[in-house]
Amino acid sequence: MAGAGYKLYQTGDVLSASDVNSYLQEQTVMRFASSAARTSALSAVLAEGMISYLVDTNAVEVYDGSAWVGVGNSGDITGVTAGTGISGGGTSGTVTVTNSMATAITTAGDLIKGTGSGTFDRLGIGSTSQVLTVVAGAPAWATAASAGNANYTLLNAGGTALTGNTTITVSSLSGNQKFLIYIDAASAGASSEYTMRFNTDSTTKYDQIGRVFTSTSANAGVWTAAAPSATSFKVGQQGTSAGNEISAYISVDGANAAGLKTILVTGFNDSAAGSSYITQGSYTGTSVISSISIISSVSNFDVGRIYVYGSGA
Repeated sequence: MAGAGYKLYQTGDVLSASDVNSYLQEQTVMRFASSAARTSALSAVLAEGMISYLVDTNAVEVYDGSAWVGVGNSGDITGVTAGTGISGGGTSGTVTVTNSMATAITTAGDLIKGTGSGTFDRLGIGSTSQVLTVVAGAPAWATAASAGNANYTLLNAGGTALTGNTTITVSSLSGNQKFLIYIDAASAGASSEYTMRFNTDSTTKYDQIGRVFTSTSANAGVWTAAAPSATSFKVGQQGTSAGNEISAYISVDGANAAGLKTILVTGFNDSAAGSSYITQGSYTGTSVISSISIISSVSNFDVGRIYVYGSGA
């Protein structure tokens, strides 16, 4: 009977047919030329626990009740050794390997940075709006550079009216280093020049160079020099008739609080002999800009406003 177990025989014991089948025949390692020969020989007596040896494949197999499975086959791998970036390993039994880079992470958003040849370390997640940069040859989080000129705020809410005055000053500008100024104005006096001063400073601290393009018949399509003034900065000039309106955009970079402030002006005169102009220069006052004045050289402004935008970047 298959599966009867083990029996120790004593001298004089009778060896019955049942014992032969159970203990000698069915529980020995049977030898067959091939799996096909084994199937043919055991088709009527196949039972769980039978063991066979196949000559053609040199395989020892045991029948597990549903299929023949290999016994004691040696694999090619005799050990697992942990290399760079992993830990664990072994030479027998169940082997576990661990990704050391993964276990170095403690917080969502952490990064792994190299610290040398085959070595690494954790770089903790940075703060909101920080950017990844390099400090002393290593990755590090840092505060992002300011957007600078992209972040301007109107400093004189609604703009400042120019009407009825030859000079209009927008003050209380301390703390802003860059300014963007828009002027849309006209004067009651013909050919009035519009100039600009900082901190009401009328000393010779203004330097300017520029060109004017005019559409008059005498100078059609010609760029002519824009006359500079050492005591103020020219930002435009209306035509030969009173009330000709000019528009100008003025950029002032006052980032150097103790010295040179650069200035760039672009503008247009809407008179019949309309002209466009581009001029640039500087103001060399040694104080931060706290006020900006617009001046009409001939008579009062009869229309217009000035808008001053500032950026602390």
